[in-house]
Amino acid sequence: MQLADERKKRLAEERRAVLEYLALKALAGRKDVLNALYDYLVNNESPSQASLKHGVQKAQLKSAAYQLVSKARAPLVVKLMKLAWPLIMEIEPIVEDGYCKICKAPIHTNHAEPHIAVKHQDLIKKTALEIENKLREQIKRKKALKAQAPN
Repeated sequence: MQLADERKKRLAEERRAVLEYLALKALAGRKDVLNALYDYLVNNESPSQASLKHGVQKAQLKSAAYQLVSKARAPLVVKLMKLAWPLIMEIEPIVEDGYCKICKAPIHTNHAEPHIAVKHQDLIKKTALEIENKLREQIKRKKALKAQAPN
């Protein structure tokens, strides 16, 4: 019983870490990297194809993929990306025109992610939690529809 509880806890931590990473990229306005990651990890395009298609450096794409897969096992990452993709793409970036919308600090494009990760960690966690809750609701609705469907 204790082993099952530990597994559930680890799975929840991995899920949260993946969603926080994706939320960070979206909040920083890096939809290009997110789209390249999706094509690479979910659609099984080569890193060269995905990076060229989305205007991202191949090394940057591979680094992002490595960071993402280091947070959880690859099958979980792919499954979460598939499920959460529409929700991730709806996230409004908080960096615009070289400024953070939250704290009004001037930010160079390359420094958006570190700024958000350090100064707005609470927003990352809140965003990831909202996505996780929406995913739970979607899954509950699907299960309810399957239960109602005649065999």
